[in-house]
Amino acid sequence: MANRSKDDQIRELKAALKKAQKEAELEKLRAKAYDKMIDLAEERFNIPIRKKSGTKQ
Repeated sequence: MANRSKDDQIRELKAALKKAQKEAELEKLRAKAYDKMIDLAEERFNIPIRKKSGTKQ
């Protein structure tokens, strides 16, 4: 019976890991989409949206 509960825990942990990996992949895709959207907006409207890394405040 103890082995069965360990098997259930392992199964649940594997499912949680798979879900977390899928969410991480979706977040990467979302970040790429936002990055591309900013690139297109900067190009189309000719305005700087991103802060330049070398500028002083």
